[in-house]
Parts: sequence; structure tokens; C-alpha cells
Amino acid sequence: MKITIIIPTFNEIKNGYIQKILPLLSEIKNIEVIVVDSFSKDGTIELVKKYGFRLIQIETNSRAIRLKVGIENATGEIIVLHHPRSLLSNDGLEYLKLNGEGWGAFKHQFDDNHPLLAFTSFWSNYIRGFRGIFYLDHCLYFEANLKAEVLKLPNVDIFEDTEICKILRRVSTPKLLPFPSTTSAIRFKSNGFIKQAILNQRLKMQYYLGFSHQKMNKSYEKNLKLNSKYEHPGS
Repeated sequence: MKITIIIPTFNEIKNGYIQKILPLLSEIKNIEVIVVDSFSKDGTIELVKKYGFRLIQIETNSRAIRLKVGIENATGEIIVLHHPRSLLSNDGLEYLKLNGEGWGAFKHQFDDNHPLLAFTSFWSNYIRGFRGIFYLDHCLYFEANLKAEVLKLPNVDIFEDTEICKILRRVSTPKLLPFPSTTSAIRFKSNGFIKQAILNQRLKMQYYLGFSHQKMNKSYEKNLKLNSKYEHPGS
């Protein structure tokens, strides 16, 4: 089956992953790659063009909007929401072509073996995953016949992955594929392992309490600006 891979990007060169993702994807047959970019100024756009993948540019701080634009333009029978700082294997994507029924995610692991990160991945795969919630760094996938459901995703600035999973788990139970999504530990390394872990838990609590998604995302992106950039503190 044909796979469409959607990558939401924003100034990805400094993170070092997009330079690994694109050449890997260029080796795989029968895939469509759509990069939805928010006007990166660091060479991300030029790199995408070098590999000849489809590029759509849209001005937004919302990764949810980038993903929805990609989904609207997807033509594959299976759609993969590919985190811009995660790496999938060729074997994993070839497996997905033959086993992409319903929806699900790849098995999460970090690119660092710190014990806290190992525990975080375990929790993400087997505890939160048991509840049918996977974050985008698992690289979510779903059959194209579920597009209409996924496009009901609200235009949030953060926790768009949780919103997608809440929509899809009403349709069916997800599968956790036996192939890794290896994810950058840049937030933990930049902010400190304990500090980032505490921030993550605080944001989850705020999400379930209904806090402003823009304010939550500003806290998440502070000093890093990996997914979004807020020009004015009060905006």
C-alpha cells in the first residue's frame, strides 16, 4: 500500500534530525512525502527542495494546523504523522505497508540511554499507550479512510497528538508496532532531565484542567522554540 508521510517543520536544521529523515525516506519506494513548513529561515526549506519532496508553507504556530494541511493533501492509503525530531527505520515503514490497518504508533525510544528517559519511553509505550494515547514522537499512523475523523482535530497549539488519539480511539483500538521511533532528547538535555520531566507533568495536568493551549505551549517552547515561536510575551 502507498504511504503518505507528513512532516510538520519549523527551523529544523539545528536539531540535526531532518538531515537524517529526508535521505532515509528518499530510499523507500511507493511513498509520498509532504513537508508542511511554517516559513523556516535556517535551510530547512532548501533541504526539502533538494530531495524533491512536496513542500507546503503556512504561517502558523499550531502544529495541529500543519498536520491538518498535510492530511488534506495526502493521497496515500496509509498516513503517517512523522515527528520532525524522530527517526523511523526502512524496515518499520516497509512493515507498515503490509500491516497498516486501523491506526497506531511506532515503539518509542530516545536517542539517549539516561534511566529517566528509558522510564519515560516505557511509560509512553505500555502505560499511556494502553489507554490509547500516543504522542507525536511515536510517529502516529492511520488508514486514509479515517481522514475525515482526524480532520476534526481542533486548531490547538499543543497536545494535538492527544486530541488525535482521543478521536481515533473512539473508532478502534490502536496497535503499537514492533519497530522503533527514535526520538531526540533535546528538550531534556537543554532544560535538564528532572526539570523537563516536571514541566511535562505540569503541562499534562493543565491540559486536563482546560488551561489555555497557547499559554501551555509558550511554557513548553520557552528558550527552545522547537515547534513554535511567539514574538510577543503577551500574544
